[in-house]
Amino acid sequence: MEVEFINPFIVGAVEVFEKIANIELKKSNVEVRKTCKPSNEIVIVFGVVGYVEGQVVYSFKRHTAERVVSFMMPDSPPDKVNMYFESALGSISNMITGRATVLLAGKENVITITPPLIVIDNNTEVNYIDLLTISASFSSRLGTLEINVALKKKE
Repeated sequence: MEVEFINPFIVGAVEVFEKIANIELKKSNVEVRKTCKPSNEIVIVFGVVGYVEGQVVYSFKRHTAERVVSFMMPDSPPDKVNMYFESALGSISNMITGRATVLLAGKENVITITPPLIVIDNNTEVNYIDLLTISASFSSRLGTLEINVALKKKE
């Protein structure tokens, strides 16, 4: 895992949250972990292949995810927000990951991402890659976001 792999995801998260919900993210912690297993209960997982390979995992506490989705859908009634909860989380994480992979790939490389796996409950088992991971935590007025990036250059 190379430290510079996390930077495009930090940039992507800050830009996307600001643009879609006018939410300022502040980086609060960056650490190295042995796995990309997240700390929070709402989880979005992407597989990454191409120039780099691995996983990217976003996680939110439930109340933070609910607030973010509500900010994305400001004029929608609560039942409509609940109906589109997973879809909205998938959209925001797709935007961040898409932006980050474009920045990471540059002009010479190709990176492909899988559709997101969105885990809302604790009853779903997810296999997280065993690869050195850089974890970045962010705080905002709506709560916290964690991004775990476990990528390596393709051999």
